[in-house]
Parts: sequence; C-alpha cells; structure tokens
Amino acid sequence: MRGRERLLRRALALLWGAGGGAGLFLLLCAGGVVDPASLGTPEPPAEEAAAVFARTEPAPFRAASLEVEDLDRAQQAAKGRDGVVITVKGPDGRLAWVSNQPMAVSAGASFPLPARNEALRAVNATPGLYTVAKVACLRDDTLTRACPALALERVSGSPWRDGTGGGWLDPGDQSVRTYYIGLCRELADLGFDEILLTDCRYPAGAEPGDLAGPADRGAALETFCRRLEGALADLPVVLSVEGAAKGDGVDPDSGQTPALLASFSGRVWARKEDAAALAAFHPAVVPAG
Repeated sequence: MRGRERLLRRALALLWGAGGGAGLFLLLCAGGVVDPASLGTPEPPAEEAAAVFARTEPAPFRAASLEVEDLDRAQQAAKGRDGVVITVKGPDGRLAWVSNQPMAVSAGASFPLPARNEALRAVNATPGLYTVAKVACLRDDTLTRACPALALERVSGSPWRDGTGGGWLDPGDQSVRTYYIGLCRELADLGFDEILLTDCRYPAGAEPGDLAGPADRGAALETFCRRLEGALADLPVVLSVEGAAKGDGVDPDSGQTPALLASFSGRVWARKEDAAALAAFHPAVVPAG
C-alpha cells in the first residue's frame, strides 16, 4: 500500500513539475475526485437574459420618423440622428410597397404603383443613411377581414377585435408565418438595414378567457419569431422588435419574455411611455408616426 502511495505522489510531482496541470486534472477526474460537468459554464436562466443583453447592447438608437410619402426628405430628416424609421406597414395592414405575396395581392394590401419600390431602393442605397422599415406585425385589419381564418378568435369562434375594432393575426398559424417571412424578405431585398416589428405580441387586454387559444402564448410567439429570424439569416438585415411593457417589466400576457426579446438580432425598441419599464434592454424609443 505504501508503495502505491509513493508511486502516486511521484507521478503527481512529475506532472506538476513539468507544467502538466492538464494531466493532473485528467488524473483527478479518473479518480473520481473532480466531476468535469461541474466545471462547465452554466446556461444563464431566462430571467437573467435581459441583464446580459444590457451589458452588450450599444447606446440607444436615435431615429427620425419618416412617412413613405416623404422619402425625398430622408437625408434632411436624418441630420443629427443615427438614421430614419420609415413606416411601411401600419395597423390597417396596407403595405407601402408592391408585394409579390399572394395573400397581400388577393387582400388588396399591396401598393399599386411599381415606382414606389424603386423610390425605396434609391433611398436605402443612399451612402451613409441607415434605414429602418417599421412594420405593424400581428395587428392587421386588411388581412383579418379578407381572411378571417387567420385571425385570433374568441372562444365563441368569432374573430377577436380590440377596443378600436382592429383585428389581430394568429402567430401560431403557418400561413401567417409564411406571409411575414415573405414580406420581410422583400423588405431586405429593397435594401433596408433593419426591420422593426411593432405589435409583435398578443394584444393588450386580451385575457386568456377572451381568446380561444393558445394556452401558452409565450411558446407560440417564440416559434413565430424564431421561424422569421431563421428565414432572414442569409440576408444582410437585422430584425428588431418593440417590447410590450406592463408595470416595471415585460408584459407576461403579451407572449413576450425577457429571453425572447434579448434573442433578437437587432435591438429592442419601446414606446416612449414604456422606455423606463424596459430599461434593462437599453431600448431605443419608437418614433411617433
């Protein structure tokens, strides 16, 4: 027994003296003294995602708001700012460009004049001008009226509408996902640097008892966002989202989670009144208009 102990001590001395720290580690693992799995870096819990994002996100983006009819003012509007935010789809669902998406054409959402696309390409190609396409995502009056089966529904089966009478698309519907993948790829092709999704959430005030589903809003919205980001991964555009706030944090009824917000390739934006609640994400403020 003493011979084994002397041999082990001699082996350890040789390994250490030769700078064999790695060898010592392997020897301890083999002897059951150290568990390698216990030394790995644990995955941060979801609630810490916002704090991690806050340490890496750059300074808030200072943007000027621009309506698509005022494209000739883009450079002037961007003076003293980091770029311009151009509204290309509002809550009414109508698009500010000519889309080739079949549902956009059949619902009458596509802009009728091809010259608009060329005007957008010209602005987006302006040297030094950073452009953001603002897209009202799941809030869509045009498509929910043309295709009621794509809308969020009440438990009664009728389309759910908010206090203004507006309709909301169901992020769990495959056709809705396909529609937005197509729209965002078209915007990337037009040359936008960033796409900002507003209303990318379940509607405020829609209690679980009001909607037919789903039981897990967070999972449904995460699937929608992950599929959309994955479909844009090969394009030179970043995808950003407007955060939904409630109290002093993210609104849990919206389906958004801190981990989901922190995972977007772009930045988290906020309405001015929600900026304090979403401060952990260093949100840029969504320009009015």
